[in-house]
Amino acid sequence: MSKASKSWAGAFLAAAVAAGLTATAIPAQAGTRAAPAAHPPKAAPVVVASGLHNPRAVRVQADGSVLVTEAGNGSGGPCTTPGTRCLGLTGSLYRVKGSRQGRVVTGLPSEMGVRADGSTAVNGAIQAEATAKGTYRVVYGLNGTPAIRAALGPDAAPLGTLSIAGGRALGDLADHEGRLDPDSVLGNNEVFSNPHNFARDGRDFLVTDAAANTLIRVHPDGTTTTEFVFPNSILPAASPAGQPLAPAGQTEAVPTGIVRGRDGAFYLATMGGMHEGLSRVWRYVPGSRPTVFATGLTDVTDLALAPNGDLIALSYGTRTSLPPADPGPGALTRINKKTGALTPIDTGNRLNMPAGVTVSRNGDIYVTNNVLGTSGQLLKFPAR
Repeated sequence: MSKASKSWAGAFLAAAVAAGLTATAIPAQAGTRAAPAAHPPKAAPVVVASGLHNPRAVRVQADGSVLVTEAGNGSGGPCTTPGTRCLGLTGSLYRVKGSRQGRVVTGLPSEMGVRADGSTAVNGAIQAEATAKGTYRVVYGLNGTPAIRAALGPDAAPLGTLSIAGGRALGDLADHEGRLDPDSVLGNNEVFSNPHNFARDGRDFLVTDAAANTLIRVHPDGTTTTEFVFPNSILPAASPAGQPLAPAGQTEAVPTGIVRGRDGAFYLATMGGMHEGLSRVWRYVPGSRPTVFATGLTDVTDLALAPNGDLIALSYGTRTSLPPADPGPGALTRINKKTGALTPIDTGNRLNMPAGVTVSRNGDIYVTNNVLGTSGQLLKFPAR
């Protein structure tokens, strides 16, 4: 549960602190199973959409359309005073279906925080999916606590929740962290919530909270239970200073992506913070304890399922780069469904600060790119 959480060079998982709005990175544990050979190059990526406003997750929907979640740009007006947060209704959902594309939902809450150095971080809608009733479920980040949310006013109520867009809350993840602080058992010393991704499990939903280091189950009646607390990792001796809110020499896990595999298990990514090779992918069968499935990745922000059942991992950056250092280009990696072995996917060096990934039924890979500001892109890497 880190207010530093997961800002990926001060960006979308940035748990900007109301007092100082600082940002640091959270690493996890290293691994060694990366494959040396690159996956065969894909065709050059196609820019499907541009001018997106702080885009986050992208998901292929049941009807084949592609849905991008835009966190928005805060109040849409000046927001420059260090230590302040500005709220607006500039978030949206952007859909691409065949030759038609555009925003299908607008007016979602969007929050901008101003750090002490004047830089800003935007948070809001992170991931969305269409429902059978023609509405959309949305999980919203928060970068804070229920008290911080309340201080932003009634329009901020969806932040930190899984909700119906423009409607009722399905589960309040920020409240869960505020009441229970599950990762305090690890010695992490801050109450902070920043929900990130969700997946359905029967009538329930499983939600990762990047700042709380937890996997949370949301039940149909809106109640929440802690499914799993992701353990801290031990920093290598030569690493730069890690997360100060964890015990000395440790760093928080920062769970991000979640996807259900062909085997029925859920696969969960931990970002691993700005340390090269320290992200992990966990395999979780409900009712049992999660196990580490793949290691050796860097800054994994999202996971997707390929048509053959392999996992596709998206990395925001590819080298150790605690802010303000450059995280390097983003990356796509194929994870073997049976062994967890890693194979790089050639992206032509086109990924710059990517956030979300999804794969279509025919193997096209979609990625949200350039996700800081209002010049975001949706890229498509066509299947070979």
